[in-house]
Amino acid sequence: MPFQEILSRYEAGENAFGLTLEKWVKIRESLKNAFTMPHYREILGAAMIKVPLFLENQDNCAVCPLQAICSRGQEGSFGKFMRAIQAYCIAGDLLPKPLCLG
Repeated sequence: MPFQEILSRYEAGENAFGLTLEKWVKIRESLKNAFTMPHYREILGAAMIKVPLFLENQDNCAVCPLQAICSRGQEGSFGKFMRAIQAYCIAGDLLPKPLCLG
């Protein structure tokens, strides 16, 4: 989901937390079907897109519902996750599809 779509939906009144969840559910689903490097690059790009939940709380992390996992500017769970997804997306899981489903 491109950032512009997320922003448009947010500005139309959709819930920031709901949009954040939708983004990450789509990323999780995409990982299940990714078998080529372009797929992994697309997933990495999607993971790096900021969502309205971040934009709403960027100046006040203490009130953000994701503060405990985000730990912006520190070595938090989200930072570790992003490094892991970057490594995974760079290396990829390039096994043939039948072997991956095995």
